Amino acid sequence: MSIRALSAALALGAWLACVTPNDVSASNRPVAHDAVAPTLGGAPSWRAVDLDGRTWSSEALRGRVVLVDFWATWCAPCLADLPRLKRLHARHAADGFTIIGVSLDRSSVRDFRSWLQRQAIAWPQVREAGGYDSPLARLFGVESIPASFLFDRRGRLHATRLTGEALDARVRILLEAR
Repeated sequence: MSIRALSAALALGAWLACVTPNDVSASNRPVAHDAVAPTLGGAPSWRAVDLDGRTWSSEALRGRVVLVDFWATWCAPCLADLPRLKRLHARHAADGFTIIGVSLDRSSVRDFRSWLQRQAIAWPQVREAGGYDSPLARLFGVESIPASFLFDRRGRLHATRLTGEALDARVRILLEAR
């Protein structure tokens, strides 16, 4: 096998690891019948408690541009986007931008906190038991990660699954719109 073919196979494997959890395939995962993915322009009501015990909700965050980012430490595309999210957070947090990370990790809370500290992740992190079947993941209809939901200042869903420069640009647009 050539180096190019091996690299492609490894990249595909890393991507597939993020699409589905490690021990359950997407086709075998039960469909959450009560899950209704938010629709663009809609204003879904949600509530979550972060690792520090702080409660975050769609209502409490009105007036801010909010990115709800579902991710995991084992997801290569999620990790690849972390440097950009760090820059985005550092650049715009004071302007009314908030990231709420929702981890689908299964590691212990202690190990997860240690990982966050080593990586200097400064925004709130929610970690609910159940991974893809956790209440928040079901509410948002998350079936693969990374999955992001960008809300405007009025709490309306403005975009989903944005990454990279497209996310940067959309956040800037929403922050400029008062």
